[in-house]
Amino acid sequence: NRLSEDPNTTVLLLEAGPVDTDPSIHVPLAWVELLGSEVDWYYKTASQHNAALASEDQRSYWSRGKVLGGTSSINAMIYSRGSPANYDDWAEMGADGWKFDDVFPYFLKSEDSRLGEDSKYHSTGGPLTVSYPSYSTPAAK
Repeated sequence: NRLSEDPNTTVLLLEAGPVDTDPSIHVPLAWVELLGSEVDWYYKTASQHNAALASEDQRSYWSRGKVLGGTSSINAMIYSRGSPANYDDWAEMGADGWKFDDVFPYFLKSEDSRLGEDSKYHSTGGPLTVSYPSYSTPAAK
């Protein structure tokens, strides 16, 4: 949305896969039904020396959306920013403008936090609602 909010800018969005009409896409609890389906690229990671020890060839399944909306359509509506250290590492490797302090204002601008916390780490008014689940099982409490 940052690019398309400027009326003088034209944005072309290319995505592979069908429109997100599968009911499982719209029910967060049904996300597991999408794994390995026609809307999932079904990628696997490179072999990991110290990870995925129980997996064949120590490769992890890496779900990626092949549907309008991409992986956001099949990720159970989970919101995650990633580790600040990763952003800083990318900047050190030459990705100018990708330090966490550089991208953090854009995270804040995008959020409409419903977390109920007055925090310097979240904000309100953006297009992306961020909230705790509306229901949790007794085991999660």
